[in-house]
Formats: sequence, structure tokens, C-alpha cells
Amino acid sequence: MKKDMRNIHDKSYKDLFSNKEVFIDLLKEMMKASWAKNIKPEDLILVNKSYITSDYEEKESDIVYKAKIGEKEVIYYILLEFQSSIDYRMPLRLLFYISEILRDDAKNAKHKAADKDLKIPAVIPIVLYNGKKKWDVAPTLRDMTVGGDIFGDNIIDFRYSLFDVNNNYSKEELIDNNNITSAIFLLDQKIDAEEAKKILDANKEEVERMVANNAYMLKEMKEKAEQKGREEEKIEIAKKLLDILDDETISQKTGLEIEKIKELRNK
Repeated sequence: MKKDMRNIHDKSYKDLFSNKEVFIDLLKEMMKASWAKNIKPEDLILVNKSYITSDYEEKESDIVYKAKIGEKEVIYYILLEFQSSIDYRMPLRLLFYISEILRDDAKNAKHKAADKDLKIPAVIPIVLYNGKKKWDVAPTLRDMTVGGDIFGDNIIDFRYSLFDVNNNYSKEELIDNNNITSAIFLLDQKIDAEEAKKILDANKEEVERMVANNAYMLKEMKEKAEQKGREEEKIEIAKKLLDILDDETISQKTGLEIEKIKELRNK
């Protein structure tokens, strides 16, 4: 896949998971993290920073969320890294990103060496991979460390959470999951227009908002509908967007005439 196409897919995912509700769905429904069960959208802060090191200037951490959870206001930094190709350096890259996040926090918090109660925030690394080849990168930093099985706790280690969109989930499993993230993964598996419509219907309110906020997904669905020569598919998509977008925008996204959009709205 060409680099510009990878960027399109990565940007598509970044746009989607920059939506707090969609991101929370990933944590709760797919990652099933116990520490995330009580997270609400208002608990999340999207950190608008790119953590780039001198050795990896062409790479950046795609999304970093800051979350305050619980009465003690425990702070988590949740790093979500998007990949459309396999990178065997991933555990090392994540280590660099985690270090940069903690360095930035220490600088802003002005940590003092004499502070006995000093605590640092947790950083939870997540990798979302949508390439065709199965992800076979080391799952922990220890696994790519020379002598990692010898030195035990004397060396630094962590495990990142992985979502391999095209290889770890079947279409049937994703449909049965019946959640927002599963719908996103299904759309990325290049399903046909009929299946896309079923997904939209299964999670009507959540998925239509997700799709309406993402131009790339809309474009893909429009192209699939046109290839099948099914104007009905365009009409169904337009109906779902009537309460969200204006007539001109719906016309641009679906290819339907303005008059047809107005007719649907009047009905």
C-alpha cells in the first residue's frame, strides 16, 4: 500500500477515535479494561501533542488521551498508535513515546526529588493495526530484549494492547459484538454495501453519528453503492443523515440530487 493511502487510513481512524464516545467504546467493549468501566466522556482530555523523538522523526503518536478516574483523581495517559504496516520496532517506539510523555509531565508538574509522595501517571500503550498481514511483532519489550528471559525484574518491561483489525476478528464476531468499534472494524474489512447497511441498522444512533463525522467512510460507502448501481443504498444513507447534515452536504456525500433530498426530508 502506498504511503499516501496509509496516511488516509490512519487519518480516518484518528478522526474517529478523536471522538471521546468512540474511544471509550474501544476501551470498554473491545479492550474490556476493568479500569475503564467508569470512564465518562467528560473524564477524558484529548492531548494535542505529538511525541516525536530525534530517531523517529517520521513517526508520531497518533492520539494521546489524559483521563482522571476515581475519587483520588488518578491520571492515566492512554496512547493509541495507528499502524497500517508491520513495524518490528513497535515495543521500542512505544517505550520512547512513554518516556516523552512522562518527561513532559515531570517538566510541567515540576517534580521535586524531596517529595516522598511523588507519583507519576500511568501510560497505557495501545496499537490499532489494520494491515492485511497478521501482526507478529513482539508483544512485550522483554520479548525483544537480549537476555530478556534471564534478567527478570532487573530490566524494564511492559505489554501493549493490540487490535489486529483484519486478522483477529471475523465478520460474524464483529456483527455479534454489536458496538461502535466493531462497526468501524467491519467497514475497514471492505464489506459490501448490503453488509454496510446491516451494520448501520444494528447500531443506528451511534454508527450514523460515527459515519456522519467521517468523510472518508462516507466516500467509501458512496462508491460501493454506485458500483452496485443501487440508488436505494444512497437513499438509505441519506435518510440516516437528515437529522445531522444539511441538504447540500448530504447531496455531496451521497451523489443524490438536492430535489431528492428535499423530497425525503418532506416525507
